[in-house]
Amino acid sequence: MASGNEFQLFTSLRYDPLLLESEENSRSDLNFVTPSPFYMLAYHRDRMVEAAQHFEFFEVEKRLRDGKALHDKLSRDVRTHIEKSGKDEVLKLRLLFDKAANLTVEFSAIPAVPLSTLYPPSLDPPNQALKQHPANTFKPSPLTGGALTLGPTDSLSAATSTPPPPPEWAIALDKAPTPSSPFTLLKTTKRDMYDQSRERALPANPADPAHREVMLYNEVNELTEGSLTSLYLFRGGRWVTPPVGVPSGDFTSKTLKDDNADEGELRKPFAGRWGHSTRSAKVGAGGQRGTSRRWALGSGYCMEEPVSIETVRVGEGVWVSNGVRGFGFGSVVE
Repeated sequence: MASGNEFQLFTSLRYDPLLLESEENSRSDLNFVTPSPFYMLAYHRDRMVEAAQHFEFFEVEKRLRDGKALHDKLSRDVRTHIEKSGKDEVLKLRLLFDKAANLTVEFSAIPAVPLSTLYPPSLDPPNQALKQHPANTFKPSPLTGGALTLGPTDSLSAATSTPPPPPEWAIALDKAPTPSSPFTLLKTTKRDMYDQSRERALPANPADPAHREVMLYNEVNELTEGSLTSLYLFRGGRWVTPPVGVPSGDFTSKTLKDDNADEGELRKPFAGRWGHSTRSAKVGAGGQRGTSRRWALGSGYCMEEPVSIETVRVGEGVWVSNGVRGFGFGSVVE
């Protein structure tokens, strides 16, 4: 790993043979080869390209132009790993690029989850009491003698099985702000700010220590993201996620050297900016454009909206997601 002022670009993604059965994961915008055991590989490629463009890792950008070549390279690496380990299991792949476009792939085994955790049917809170739709209400006619009334030992087969609930996360608000910078917007090995956040505020979760998270916020008290995840909170009758600003195609590192340039999402957040100008609408809160977050937005499950930390309440439900674990639901704790 790079040290000092040097750093690498990276992304972490899921390899899961179960994804070969997923029609959603086989969408052409999510994968370069279908079916694919890689979770949203095309989105991971896109986020690495964004970082390569900004930090001027030009050789990395060139190498990533061929998405199928990336898929084939990772497939070969996974096969080699499986041959050595003797197990075809679910894996976290950590892809690291140095400035010369040398790629290192690190492997670690991770738990299996159902497809509904990777591609949930909605962001409705799990385990909630389901309201019966009027169209599904049936009263037998007295002319049938009640023949269609179920007895205590009778049952009907469900049309669809209920997916198991996602893990229950314990989620705490950070105790100090994390100032926005290119390193909070783009994924690199410079991650001290995330480590510090977890040291400050990572909550206890004795029942499930693997599912704990900290919600970060910026210098103007807006939520940005989790230390390892994207965040989704229920506001105004819908799920919202902190905004990340304009797409990276609208800026390059050179725009930052021109005081008159509009650097879009890399411009510092400032209080009261929302709704005041077209330019200010381009400014994000300071978090990253997560892969699973991009999918949730594209699926219409949520929308971008700034979330003030003053609105966060202990006990409220929050969704989290990332490109390795998929989606999980939890609640805010002290």
